[in-house]
Amino acid sequence: MVKQVSKLTAVILLWGLFTCCSEMQKSNNDLPTEANSFMNTHFKETPIIQINTTSKKMDYETVLENGTEINYNNIGEWEEINFKWNPIPQSFLNELPKAILDYIDENYPEETIHKIERKHFGRKDLIYRIQFHKPNDVEISFTQNGELISDSPNEKKLPSATKAFLKKHYPESNIISIVDDVDGDFEVRLDNKSELDFDRKGMWFQLDSKKKPFPNSVIQLLPDEMIKYISKNYPEQFIKEVEKKSYGYRITLNKPNNIELCFTGSGILIETEEVPIN
Repeated sequence: MVKQVSKLTAVILLWGLFTCCSEMQKSNNDLPTEANSFMNTHFKETPIIQINTTSKKMDYETVLENGTEINYNNIGEWEEINFKWNPIPQSFLNELPKAILDYIDENYPEETIHKIERKHFGRKDLIYRIQFHKPNDVEISFTQNGELISDSPNEKKLPSATKAFLKKHYPESNIISIVDDVDGDFEVRLDNKSELDFDRKGMWFQLDSKKKPFPNSVIQLLPDEMIKYISKNYPEQFIKEVEKKSYGYRITLNKPNNIELCFTGSGILIETEEVPIN
C-alpha cells in the first residue's frame, strides 16, 4: 500500500512539474506585446488554439487553428514559423529582406516554403534559415541583410558522374546550391564562386570559374592542341569559361580582353572573337 501511494505521489509531482514548465493557454493577451502585435498584423484571421510556455527561458510556442506553429522568444520576437502546407501571409513576406525573396524567386521558383527560422548569433548577428517542402530537402541561410550564407541542397541526388567530377577536381570546395533546369540539366554553384553545368546524366558541358583559373586537373580535360595554342598566343591570360559545343569547344579568356575562342573537338582553332567588356 505504501509503495502504491509513493508511486501515485511521484506521478502527481511529475505532472505538476510538467504543467509548470508547459502551460496551456489560448489568448493572444497571454503573449508579450510584440508577439501579440505580430499575430494581429499577419495572422489576425487565424485564431491561436494553444500556447505553451517554458519556465526556463519563458519562450512561447503557439499553434494556430490551421496548424501553423510559431515560436517566440521571451520578449515576443518570432524565432521560428512552421507553415506546414498553409499559404504564407504576404504581409509577412513583405517584412523579409528583399534579397532573400529575389534569391528564392530566381533559384527555387517552384518550391514552397515549409519553415523559416530567425536566429541570433552573438549580440548582433542575425540569420534567416529557410527550409522547403520535400522532396528537395533544401535549407538556405541568409544574413539579416539578405546576403546568402549557404544553400545546402540534398547532394545525394547528384548523379554519380557529377559526384566523381567534384571529388576529383574540387575536393576542397563546398556546394552552395544546386539549381535544376526544366530539361533535366542542372547547375552546381561552389563556395569559390565557380558555376558548373551538367546534363541529366551528370556529365559536364559548361564550366565557369569566374575570376580564378581552373584547377590544373580541369585544364587537363581539354585537348593538348588547344592548351598549346592559348599558352603561346595568350600567355598573360587564363581560361575562365569553357563550354562544349556541337563543333567542339568555346573558350572564354579572362579580362582585360575577354577573348572567345572556338576550337574543334581535337583542339584546332576555328575562330577568334573579342567580346565587349560590360
